[in-house]
Amino acid sequence: MKSWCSNDAYPNPLPKGEGIGARHGTSAFEVIVSFTLLSSVLTFATPLVVRHTRLLAAQRHYRLALDELSNQIERLSALGADELPAAVEKLAPSDFVVERLPGAELQGQLQAAEFGQRLTLRLTWDEPQRRAAPLSLSAWIVPQTHSPTSPPERRQEP
Repeated sequence: MKSWCSNDAYPNPLPKGEGIGARHGTSAFEVIVSFTLLSSVLTFATPLVVRHTRLLAAQRHYRLALDELSNQIERLSALGADELPAAVEKLAPSDFVVERLPGAELQGQLQAAEFGQRLTLRLTWDEPQRRAAPLSLSAWIVPQTHSPTSPPERRQEP
């Protein structure tokens, strides 16, 4: 049998363009299988992408709330002992946080502690499970023995 190819080591009795290696298209069955696989992957991946997006937003809100609490505690701990209770009563979240955290509410509590006072701030906002578990931060405010403008007294060693 004579080959149509120039290489006689691999004889091919069929003319070019015919046979198994010469198909130029896809069958309907291959298209159905590929669409089935693609839809299966999308069905599995779409909820993961949505959950990931929600998780990123929740993490962004958490970081923003934690920054707000630390800023408020720092501001309140710099006040004097006589100004602190009134400032805790008038406590409100900053405008920046109100814009970015829906339903943000800031609450403060001042309690007597063994050495000074304990200031606890709680921030809640409209997020699933956040009302049940608010973000809280505490600081202990120790009464100053000297005024902030005068240097502390130094003890002399005997």
